[in-house]
Amino acid sequence: MKNIIPASDYRRLKLLNLLFFTEAPIIKKEVATIIECSVNTLNADIEVLNSTFPTEMAHIHEMDKKLSLKTTSQINFDYLTAYMISTSHLFQLALSVFNGEKTTISEWAENNFVSRSTFYVKLAEVDTFLAKSRLVLNNAPLEIQGGEVNIRFFFYHLFSKCNPYTGWLIDDFDFENCIDKFIQKFEQHINVYFSQSTRIDYATAIAVSLRRIKQGHTVNASDEDEKFWKDIYTYHNAMEIDFSDLEEALGSQLVPVERYMLLMMSSLGSFTYVNQERMKMRLYYNERFQSARLPITEDLLTIVDNQIADTLALKVTILDYLARFLFIEKTNLILDVDYFSKKLTPDTEDKEKILTILKKYESQPDYQYLRSNREVIATYVHTLFSVALLTESYTRLLHIKIISKNGFMWEEYLKTQIRRYYSEEVIIFCDDLKPREHWAQHDLIISDSPLPNITDVEVLVWHMPPIKRDFAALGKIVDARLENK
Repeated sequence: MKNIIPASDYRRLKLLNLLFFTEAPIIKKEVATIIECSVNTLNADIEVLNSTFPTEMAHIHEMDKKLSLKTTSQINFDYLTAYMISTSHLFQLALSVFNGEKTTISEWAENNFVSRSTFYVKLAEVDTFLAKSRLVLNNAPLEIQGGEVNIRFFFYHLFSKCNPYTGWLIDDFDFENCIDKFIQKFEQHINVYFSQSTRIDYATAIAVSLRRIKQGHTVNASDEDEKFWKDIYTYHNAMEIDFSDLEEALGSQLVPVERYMLLMMSSLGSFTYVNQERMKMRLYYNERFQSARLPITEDLLTIVDNQIADTLALKVTILDYLARFLFIEKTNLILDVDYFSKKLTPDTEDKEKILTILKKYESQPDYQYLRSNREVIATYVHTLFSVALLTESYTRLLHIKIISKNGFMWEEYLKTQIRRYYSEEVIIFCDDLKPREHWAQHDLIISDSPLPNITDVEVLVWHMPPIKRDFAALGKIVDARLENK
């Protein structure tokens, strides 16, 4: 984050972070100590922030020499971070280059109301950041140069971090009428689901690639890389995915290597699997094509495997996260914009254990990305483990789907009868038999009629109303579940 915005803006972001997650007003002197500045600098920062942010977005209040932050219910810290990034010179310069404006230093400085001397200072900051990403800023005209995959990843990552504040930035490739249509087809084919918020990430990656292709910037892959990408493409049977929405917007056919890239870029966004079969298929894929990621993932899972009954989803989530490092040669491009923030999880697992495992692998050839991204990856895995452990007690409960041939009212009646014997601390009722957004959550189905073979989950066929024998059968399953806790 320090490489994206100036030091003064980074200090102000630390101030916002502190105030956002503090439950009570903080004494001003304590705030200055925590963010490491003088009270006079703190006062100046408060004045800048209050004049910069619209009052309805965020406003720092002072009362009795104590500070607090007021925001609306529609604003979170990520939104404030996106605002800070999108107003930085790096972002404004990157957007200008991405749009192909090809301006000179003088023209850019004049258009953005910046003096040439100030702009040269900003250019030095931008150069430093780009150099860590193995990219170069050409000054005549202003243009980012380097490996095409790195350039695309740079634009994608920067733009995704500016959402939702900036909104959709790539207007010539419409989100709803073009890219989202493709993503829906992709979801159906691969059996995954992007939420309404996470699909923007994948859509941004797609749109960045389409814009670069339109501008004449194509991916130059080695024969070895292209064969590897083609094998992945074939494994997922991606030949049957319909790319016509994207090609119509682009105005030309997508060459095979670009199709391979669009498929692999799905790993840049978070998604859920519609069924466990797809998760297992993902594991087979890693064993065949990305076996280097399995040992480190399995090592990390040893930290929690005695505390979590089923680690399949956790394992696949880590593998998918590590997959995004395929896209970069030197991974300082992974921008961690909130590593100084404690936003969510208590310290349920020792982060040092995670760091120790990462350090063990980082000197090996297949794990070169670990050294420069060790802290980012450790923070992600630590948060993931913490969330998994916090929800484990819920997932260990018996989840039951009720089905009645007579309809909803009878299903609700069966639930009330079961509740006479078992509380929510033992049994949870599930709504969907075949959910579209994630894999099925139920462990057992209770029905008042035999069912066709629509699932491999055990089915108890009950009477209506239920009789003693029905509850006895359920009792055996509950008892077995409780014994295994």
